[in-house]
Amino acid sequence: MFRNYLRSALRILVQNKSYSTINIFGLTLGLTAYILINAYTHFENSFDRSIANRKDIYRVESRFYKGEQLVNDWATSTNGYALAMKDNFPEIETYTRVNFSGSERVVRNGDIKFREEHVCFADSNFFSFFSYPLLRGDAHTALKNTNTVVLSHTAARRYFGSADPMGKFLDISTLAQTYHCMVTGVFADLPANSTLQFNFLLSWATAPKWQNTTWYLHESYTYLRLKPGANVPALEAKFPALAERYKNGPALKELKWAITLVPLADIHLNAAKQYEVETKGDRKAVRFLSAIAIFILLIACINYINLSTARAVQRGKEVGIRKVSGARRWQLAAQFLIESFLIGTIALGLSIPIVAGLAGSASLVIGHPIPYTLFFDAGLCIKILVVFLACILASGGYPALVLSGLKPIAVLKGRYSFSPAGLRFRKGLVIFQFTLSLLLIAGTLAVYRQLRFMAQQNLGVNITQTLVVKSPVNTANYNQKITSLESVLLGITGVKGVTSSGAVPGKEVGEFLANRRYSDAKLDERLYEMLKVDPDFMSLYGMTLVAGHGFENGRLADSTGLVLNEAAVKQFGFASPEAAIGQKIWLEVNPGRPDEVIGVVKNYHQRSLQQDYTPVILFMDPAYPWIPANYYSIKVNTADMPGLIAKVKTTWADLFPESSFDYFFLDDFYSRQYQSERQFGQVVGWFSGLAIVIACMGLFGLTAYTVARRTKEIGVRKTLGASVTGITRLLTWEFIRLIIVAGCIALPLAGWLITQWMQGYPFRVTLTGWQFALPVVLLIGITIGTTGWLTVRAARINPAKALKEE
Repeated sequence: MFRNYLRSALRILVQNKSYSTINIFGLTLGLTAYILINAYTHFENSFDRSIANRKDIYRVESRFYKGEQLVNDWATSTNGYALAMKDNFPEIETYTRVNFSGSERVVRNGDIKFREEHVCFADSNFFSFFSYPLLRGDAHTALKNTNTVVLSHTAARRYFGSADPMGKFLDISTLAQTYHCMVTGVFADLPANSTLQFNFLLSWATAPKWQNTTWYLHESYTYLRLKPGANVPALEAKFPALAERYKNGPALKELKWAITLVPLADIHLNAAKQYEVETKGDRKAVRFLSAIAIFILLIACINYINLSTARAVQRGKEVGIRKVSGARRWQLAAQFLIESFLIGTIALGLSIPIVAGLAGSASLVIGHPIPYTLFFDAGLCIKILVVFLACILASGGYPALVLSGLKPIAVLKGRYSFSPAGLRFRKGLVIFQFTLSLLLIAGTLAVYRQLRFMAQQNLGVNITQTLVVKSPVNTANYNQKITSLESVLLGITGVKGVTSSGAVPGKEVGEFLANRRYSDAKLDERLYEMLKVDPDFMSLYGMTLVAGHGFENGRLADSTGLVLNEAAVKQFGFASPEAAIGQKIWLEVNPGRPDEVIGVVKNYHQRSLQQDYTPVILFMDPAYPWIPANYYSIKVNTADMPGLIAKVKTTWADLFPESSFDYFFLDDFYSRQYQSERQFGQVVGWFSGLAIVIACMGLFGLTAYTVARRTKEIGVRKTLGASVTGITRLLTWEFIRLIIVAGCIALPLAGWLITQWMQGYPFRVTLTGWQFALPVVLLIGITIGTTGWLTVRAARINPAKALKEE
């Protein structure tokens, strides 16, 4: 019986090529999009899920409250938290720490040297805690001794080639010092879906001893493994009382210190915080893309349902004959379900090679890798299979129910017509398709407008024609060589200015001090970002002074002067920028004297427009030598940029042979902050377009069957004097009014969703009426373009020929 059903299904597909092509191609596109998007979202949700005991592992994140107000929320904690919590909280089984502070270091093996991003200190139990496999060395002892380092397989090949790295040494340098470390282990390259990404780990014993227990450097990631059944909220609630016993320094003493314990598997998709080094995912984007995948598949299924039910008249006689011949309803339903299964299977078979071919390109668009091994993941495969079967049942079930229920006498006499309920259902499905299409068009337009707004916004600083060189590492006569570097650079043709700073626009300042006004009590201390600069920084970056003056060479008082941004003026509580000038400020760990405010600059975007203005203090005070100048910005104006860079590199090699030469152009660097938004916009745009294409395919097929069904009606109307334009307008208006109904549903929903999405941007574009009218106009235009040729051809048919059709 099944063989007969299958043979009949194949015959029907071959006989109705246009119907089969539209359904198969639509479902192929829908399944392809669904699989690609779900591969990505599955990857984003898989971070750290391969780690043993992950459900019991939490990251300790720091929070500070002034009264009930949250004033700071950091991803990091101090080194002392873990020790004190382990001693006082029996719920903790063990802990491990990773210190990412200053983790950008130059690693050197003879003449081979590279600046590596994440060279971190880690506790000796790190590899056993996270169950990361070591290819060489012992996970329990590799990080036990002073001046030892464990590196990744890729890093070992980079510095030692095919030679065995075990027991060999690397020089690992920062601005402050150089560590001569022995290689005691090699670990397998971390998977792409690991939150922590690093190639080198230094033993915790190598770090300065005093840092081990400090409560005043929030620079480490602390991970706890809790005992089964531990009460996480109760553990968090106990921390503030513990902090009161240990925060015995002067800074932030009046604030309430609290923590949040974040499950390991949640870290990647949580919103990024200050002091966070890993590249975060976006939970909203993942959910939005998941919704798009479902929308696309629903549109493809609706196409199938509408086309199948539209063909009910053509299939009616077939059903009538089968019923007269003794076929039962369940047998007819089975026939139609097998047809649906066959179409779906063909579509799935076509989509798999397409997915394989597009996986690499999709990774480029999305900005994240989609490993080919992911497509063999059991969880993902089961999910796709379940959705595929649900798709078959959803798209084939309703047509099977309708067609198998036709009355044989009515259809054999030619009296079958669509019931009002059936027509309303089909129109409802079309409205649903249009609603989804409008939501996708409106969402794509909103993303584009927000990206364009952020790209065109005035940053408050001039970042064009700026070459930035990362500072050299520890070397003899450092200050003298830096002076020589600046002097030589200014003598190069095309160099207009040079300045040094702790951070550059596009980079988190990352250095905080707890400061207060001279007349305020300790309890009024608040955290401020401290940007170390030199006298030329403000002029080179074109910052706008709103009060006072900037730093000037030769003015001795400016060496201990402060320049605030407007956000810092507000946080200090000064009435106005002018009122701040001349005021004294106590800086944290002050040298026995206050610093004076000499100027106020207009708020500028130190980071992207995804971040609000933060209180920043520009300073040069020599009493804070541990806050380094990490970057040298060179303002250039030359047509021979390669030649200029070559001269800078030559000078660098002469002065700093221990350091790698690392540079970037600031406008490109700043623009990279919007990379994830641009990729998100591309993804939304591509898949929204795909959804509309699938909807148009169904619309084309539905129009074809509608026109065929109304051929006699068109002939009668033309005989009675109707024009081609009038008939075309009549046929097209049926779809246009469905779009209008869909717009009444979709646009308020789109407005709410877009508003919710834009809440994440402190600087955002204003929503306008045309932004919501345009999707409706576009969809009407697309609909007319899709159905126009068919309706015009039908309207121009010879009425005599139309009236002869049976």
